[in-house]
Amino acid sequence: METQELSVSRPDLDWVGARRHFEKVDPVMHGLAARFPDPPSSPMRPAFESLARAIVGQQLSVKAAATIWQRFLDHHGGIPSPRAVLETEAERHRSLGVSGQKHGYLNSLADRCLATPSVFEDVETMTDEEIIGVWTEVRGLGRWTVQMHLMFQLARPDVFPVDDLGIRRAMELHFGIPRDSRRPVYEKRALVWGPFRTAACRVLWMSLDNQPK
Repeated sequence: METQELSVSRPDLDWVGARRHFEKVDPVMHGLAARFPDPPSSPMRPAFESLARAIVGQQLSVKAAATIWQRFLDHHGGIPSPRAVLETEAERHRSLGVSGQKHGYLNSLADRCLATPSVFEDVETMTDEEIIGVWTEVRGLGRWTVQMHLMFQLARPDVFPVDDLGIRRAMELHFGIPRDSRRPVYEKRALVWGPFRTAACRVLWMSLDNQPK
């Protein structure tokens, strides 16, 4: 089996700076953040692994996604290379619980990773929006999925995934935003947390005991 080398280093989020910023600009967020310790860093994963895992888990419960992902790993003998995924028949992936549609998405991701590996691993000089723009050209990768990679794998400090239902529900609960408001309402309220919106989102998830994995 081919293996991937991890070519990107990841800084830690500046939690000290984030907490100081919240204290200055938003007493409610500061109070929320004070209730929780700094969350641990996520396991470091290469882009192909992180995004393939996200594709496999789409529209599944956390438990079901973990079960199917483990079957996927067992079949491939660990994290497969993009080429190994392309060489696997759709029927074999379906037998593991990976739908035909997701098999297609995985192939699209693998094709793109083989064709232009640098746009997935050499991203230090790319902005968040540049990464989102390029990666969402892959079938099956939406903005939210890429934002999760930005937050948890690249530790980009100022990501605000407004499409995340947990974030919106937490903001409704703690900041008095009417339920199911328009997206710009949440985005405008979150502006004050910049340039530490990733840390703010981590706090919001923790407040609901709903931290993504």
